Amino acid sequence: MRIAIMGAGGMGGFLGAKLSKAGYDVAFIARGAHLKALRENGLALLSEEGDIHVAPVTASDDPATIGPVDMIIFSVKLFDTEQAAAACLPLMQDKTFLLTLQNGVESVEMISRIIGPGRTLAGSIYVSASIAEPGVIRHNGGANMLMYAGPEDFPEENYKPVADMVAAAGLTGDRHPDMRVMLWEKFVLLAANAGLGALTGRDAGALCRDPDSRPLFRQALQEVVAVARADGVTLSDGLVDMIMARIDGLKGQNLMASQAVAKARGQRLELEWIQGTLHRLGRKYSIPTPLHSLCYICLKPYADGTPDRG
Repeated sequence: MRIAIMGAGGMGGFLGAKLSKAGYDVAFIARGAHLKALRENGLALLSEEGDIHVAPVTASDDPATIGPVDMIIFSVKLFDTEQAAAACLPLMQDKTFLLTLQNGVESVEMISRIIGPGRTLAGSIYVSASIAEPGVIRHNGGANMLMYAGPEDFPEENYKPVADMVAAAGLTGDRHPDMRVMLWEKFVLLAANAGLGALTGRDAGALCRDPDSRPLFRQALQEVVAVARADGVTLSDGLVDMIMARIDGLKGQNLMASQAVAKARGQRLELEWIQGTLHRLGRKYSIPTPLHSLCYICLKPYADGTPDRG
C-alpha cells in the first residue's frame, strides 16, 4: 500500500517513521527546513520505545510530483485544512481515501467539501509527538492508540487497510461505532488542555496536580461535554471522571498540548477551531462556556503568532 503523509510534523512524522519501518511505501509532503532535512538526512524518530531512522525518504512540497497513492494521512494544522485538502487532489485516484488526524470536530466536513463525499475518515490518535528539530521527531508518550470512524457514506472496504495500518504502526485501536462521539470524546480533553495549557504554559498533568487549577481543569472538561450534548452528541456521564483518572495515571509524562507549544514558540494557533468552536457553539445553544470563552478572548491576540510588541 502506498501512503502519503500530508503534513509531516509531529504526528505525521511519527506515523510515517513507524509505517516506513513496517515496510509501507511512504511519501512525505513537507516544507521549509523540515523538508530540506528529510531530503538530506532522512527522518529520525526519537522514542523511549526505540529510535527509528528512515533514509532515504521520498519527500516533496509538491504533491503532484508524488503521484497517486492509496491512502493519505492528513495531519496539517486546522488553519491549513482547506489549502492542504486541495493540494491532495493530485494524490488521488478512484479509490484513494484520506484519514484525518487533526484536532477539532469539524475537519471531515471541511475536507469533504473539497475532495468529495465518502472519501474522508476521521481518526483520533492518542500520541504525543513533536518536531525536535528539522528532520527529527520526538515521541513524548501518550496512550499510543488510534481510533477511527467514518461518516455513513464512507466505503466499508476501506476500513480493513486502516486496521492493518494501525497494527503495523504498533498502535492499539479499532473502529469506533460513531464518528461524532469519537471526535468529541477526544475533544473534551484536547480543548481543556489546549486552552488552559496555552494560557498558563503548563500541561494537563501539572494543571491537575495543582489544587488551585485542578477544579478549573475539571470545569473546562465539563464545559465541552455540555456543548457536545447540546450539539446532539451523547457522551457518557462518567467521561470527565475517566479523563481525570487517566491524567492522574500518567504521572511524569509530558502532556503539553500542541497549542500550548505553538503559543510558547510564537507560532500560529488553532484557536478558532478549538476554543473558537466552543465559544461559538456555546452562544448558539445558550450553554455557558466561561473558561473556554476566557481562553479564547485572552489568546486571540496570539492567534496569528506572537504579536509585535514594538
